[in-house]
Amino acid sequence: MHRALALYSGGLDSLLSILIVKEQGIDVVALKFFTGFTAPLNENDLNYAKKFGFKIEEIDIREKFIEVLKNPEYGYGKNLNPCIDCKILMLKEAKERLSKYNASFIITGEVLNQRPMSQKREVLKLIENKSTLNGLILRPLSAKLLIPTKPEAEGIVNRELLYDIWGRTRKPQLNLAKKYGIEKPPQPAGGCLLTEPSFCRKVKDLIEYDELTVQNIELLKIGRHFRVSEHCKVIVGRDEKENEFLLNNHYGTFIYPKDFKGPVVLLTGNCSEKNIDMAASICAYYSKRKTLEVVIKTATQEEIKIYSAITEEEILKYRL
Repeated sequence: MHRALALYSGGLDSLLSILIVKEQGIDVVALKFFTGFTAPLNENDLNYAKKFGFKIEEIDIREKFIEVLKNPEYGYGKNLNPCIDCKILMLKEAKERLSKYNASFIITGEVLNQRPMSQKREVLKLIENKSTLNGLILRPLSAKLLIPTKPEAEGIVNRELLYDIWGRTRKPQLNLAKKYGIEKPPQPAGGCLLTEPSFCRKVKDLIEYDELTVQNIELLKIGRHFRVSEHCKVIVGRDEKENEFLLNNHYGTFIYPKDFKGPVVLLTGNCSEKNIDMAASICAYYSKRKTLEVVIKTATQEEIKIYSAITEEEILKYRL
């Protein structure tokens, strides 16, 4: 039996591409790449794999993706999304696993002209060349609009059973979803946090201060963020769940109300007295009190002090 590796995003297009190829008697192993900015492998993914009979594996590429994000060869999209460089990285990682799985080609859910930056005909060819996978990337949803691949030329894949979908329409994919018995089609997997302007401001801050690490990226996903000095950030929990996460999963200097009626504040970087004072004033502001008795807890000591809340005008100067 022939086998293919699939770049699987969790969206409908990549799922359909797997099913189209499987329908031709080809075994498929789905690879879901975790960049730190996309959804990790989840229960829905596992349920689809079980229902439709394909293997699935999560590949953590966060460290490698950080280097791509800092300086993408082909630039960013509308926000901070290096879509072309990201796809090249994933394809290179998939190529390295072809022999591991005894697979002979790679499939993706790309649709010609669906996305303005990364799915134009010339860009698809560029991505194929840069990943050194010439002729080995099959895009089942748009294959009839593209040059035949090696698996098609060799008779492994029947080109007549592939599709000629292009553009941003979703009707053909939804019709295919009905054909394959996908009752609740997943949304297009465009959920990359690097397409969200407010999130990108926080990422740019980390890049500017050379603090872009896996741990710091995870911290961006919770709380309110403030840059209070060149080497110090303040993160404020927004609810009880985030407060517990900050306290239980990170090391640093913590500030929180003595009566626990308010947020947990985490300082990262240089915890000077001036920065601690600023963080405590921010804690008082979000506790909705003019003055607040707070606990200041470090790895070696704990003390209690009273602080006045920062003004709304001042807080906007530091908010990311």
